[in-house]
Amino acid sequence: MASTNINMLHRTSNNSNSDECYTPKEAIKPLLKELKRDKVYYDCTSNTSSNIVDFMNDNGFVCKSSNGRDFLTDEVPKDIDIIITNPPYSKKDKFIERCYEIEKPFALLLPVSSIQGQKRGAMFNEKGIELLVLNKRVDFTGKGSPHFGVAWFCRGILDNKLMFKK
Repeated sequence: MASTNINMLHRTSNNSNSDECYTPKEAIKPLLKELKRDKVYYDCTSNTSSNIVDFMNDNGFVCKSSNGRDFLTDEVPKDIDIIITNPPYSKKDKFIERCYEIEKPFALLLPVSSIQGQKRGAMFNEKGIELLVLNKRVDFTGKGSPHFGVAWFCRGILDNKLMFKK
């Protein structure tokens, strides 16, 4: 299933050589209700700007971009409180591992099917995970017919371990 999602993204994404898809506002909006405005957020895949950074800043949050830093290898800026991003799905395991390693709260927008997997399951069981499941599939490409559902995989953010949002 995961490889099918990635193959579909390669065909429909903004960059046919990767699974790069920009995060629409309707995917970010349900999470905002769970976030605190007095925290500094960090979109670790944004380079200089992103829909996440722009939408959060436009809605009264402080969200910083990565400015070319490689999240998987570079140090995370010390002034950030929470990591929030829509990582490349082909690298989701590496992003999840890195978030746990950094030990900061995080919110990663991932396919719902990411809850499955022996390695991820062991990490989630050991370190904890919270899910904000979007009840509507998100159209990342603007071409209609989204192919899979997504959820915000969080740690240290949600009051409930499993939440469903419109």
